[in-house]
Amino acid sequence: VCAVKNAYILVKQKKQPQCHSCEQTSCNCSRQNLSNVPSVPSKLITELDISFNRLKTIMNDDFLAYVNLRSLIMTNSKIKTIQEQAFVPLINLEKLDLSVNELETLSAEWFKKLLSLQYLNLWGNKYKTLGQGNLFQPLKKLKTLHIGGPFLQSVRESDFSGLSGLEELFFDGKNLQDYAEGSLRKPGPISQVTVVLNNLFWRRQTLDQVLLSDVAHPNTRLTFTDTWFIFEFDYIRHLEVVVLKNVDTPQFYSFPALSFMGPVLKVGRRVSVINSKLFAIPCETSTHLLKLEYMDISDNLFSDLALTEMMCDGKGVLWSLQTINVSRNHLRSINSQLFTKLEKLQNIDMSGNMFHKVTSCLPESLYILDLSDNKLTVFNIELPFLTDLYISGNKISSLPDGGLYPRLVSIYIQKNDLQTFRSDNLNDYNNLKSLKAAANTYIFRIEDELKLYICDSPDAVRGKSVSDARLSVFECHTALSFSLLCSAILVMFLLVAGLCHKFSIVWYMKMTWAWLRAKRKPKLKKGELEYDAFVSYSEMDSGWVEAHLVPELEQSEPPLQLCLHKRDFVPGGWIMDNIMDAIEKSHKTLFILSQHFVRSEWCKYELDFTHFRLFDQNNDAVVLILLEPIDKNTIPRKFCKLRRVMNSRTYLEWPDDENQINRFWQSLRTAIKRPVTDNLLNSTTNLVI
Repeated sequence: VCAVKNAYILVKQKKQPQCHSCEQTSCNCSRQNLSNVPSVPSKLITELDISFNRLKTIMNDDFLAYVNLRSLIMTNSKIKTIQEQAFVPLINLEKLDLSVNELETLSAEWFKKLLSLQYLNLWGNKYKTLGQGNLFQPLKKLKTLHIGGPFLQSVRESDFSGLSGLEELFFDGKNLQDYAEGSLRKPGPISQVTVVLNNLFWRRQTLDQVLLSDVAHPNTRLTFTDTWFIFEFDYIRHLEVVVLKNVDTPQFYSFPALSFMGPVLKVGRRVSVINSKLFAIPCETSTHLLKLEYMDISDNLFSDLALTEMMCDGKGVLWSLQTINVSRNHLRSINSQLFTKLEKLQNIDMSGNMFHKVTSCLPESLYILDLSDNKLTVFNIELPFLTDLYISGNKISSLPDGGLYPRLVSIYIQKNDLQTFRSDNLNDYNNLKSLKAAANTYIFRIEDELKLYICDSPDAVRGKSVSDARLSVFECHTALSFSLLCSAILVMFLLVAGLCHKFSIVWYMKMTWAWLRAKRKPKLKKGELEYDAFVSYSEMDSGWVEAHLVPELEQSEPPLQLCLHKRDFVPGGWIMDNIMDAIEKSHKTLFILSQHFVRSEWCKYELDFTHFRLFDQNNDAVVLILLEPIDKNTIPRKFCKLRRVMNSRTYLEWPDDENQINRFWQSLRTAIKRPVTDNLLNSTTNLVI
């Protein structure tokens, strides 16, 4: 059966066209005038693009060989029919694009085996409904769905069931006629929803309201595209409050006129367009806002020129306006005539801009004025009806003249440059009930003044008079103290790091840790030793070791067994473990001393561990061979144990005279040779084994 099936696949491949643009794992067969799915050049193919062809029908066996496919793009390929089992082999498919084809029906059988699918695009086909219901039920991992188009007419309640992991939805319902309430609520809150409704607001307002109520959510970013916001006057004549907040307009330069909101603005009394990249409202639009009482255009892109244009250069618009909020824009100065004719204006919020000074021609009708978080250095403008003044976060150095604000009840002047504060400064504020002036640095020159003020913060001195409060330097100069503390910590850290580097502290800590680990291991008995000697040498001296030392000792009679790191260390093991095991399993440790040895870090580890493990046990297990003369004064400080060894023990020198070489080898064999008792024990052990 398998042979027949394989033969069938081969025959099928011969009939399938070839793709002319394939790489190792992907094929781009787009725009090749294909009428069938091309044959697969390799089972490694994971991406296939056959868009802009004329496929018409997708057969059940078209993708049998594409077992590893993860991305399949078939957009604009004139597909009319897809057989129900066509996608069964694609169990690893993650992306499927069938957009802009001619599919008149959708089948749930297509998706039953696509359990890995994360992206599905069915937009722009000719289907009127979304299959027979529960179309997407198997797609538990689907994150992105594009659905709908000009032919979609009806959406049932179960059409979006099963999409619990959906994060992004593009829904085109421009010609929608029937929508079941709760359908788009099935997947739960979706992070990004884009809807295309065309003139649905005009044709079917009830349907539109139900649909938007299903997708709108506090955590959903809702985007409208190709949508007309058209209202009948009868529908909006009772509308009073309009709020547009966090509107994402990609082409924000086409948004300023708010033309689609024209009818709403004419009847609305409270309008807010917040954080929407709004940068202008033409004067001709402002002239129609006859009923507007509250206007909030904060967090936008208004400049001085744009605000002047919106106010028609102060010639008379927005006659009913009582509150205007232009905070957090890009304003630097105010035209002195902009607000003078607005006799009903009571509240202006201009905080979070870049004002250095404010015009003296603000309307006298103001009750509340907010100029916080600007760059003002002085504020003395006569406002006889003002009750609340917010000027925090500026650079004001003195309290405004109280005589200019006879009705002032509250003043907020935190985070400024106030340094002096006298009781007679407040005498002119006849109605003042609340004064917020924290986060300033005050200087009191007269002791009697200190007794008149009560501390509110910090908590430790709350309720005490200023004269009795005693604060630490850190509390008085928190920022400076914190900066000095951080600087001191940084200097100490750099100093410690420098000392550690100079005296190799980190190196010694690593060595101590290695020694402690070795101490925990049980000591081997002499009869269990595997090698006669472990040879510690620099890689630069490996030529002498391999050419002279190894042949002379291992090929002699009786032969000696040496442990060499190149040959006998366990591959993949930690190098410190290999060093410790080699020294512990060796009767002697043989050090080949040279200038290269002194410069080798690993030789230093081997020497130190030998000292820790063997010298401390009064074990005479070290043999030193001096390949070349070494001045002890030139040995680095961290080789202190090498100095100690060279001062306390004799060592063999590699002779320059060839006549002395035989004597050198004889002495070395004698130094390395194990005692007779060890050899007997080894023989006994081998016999028992």
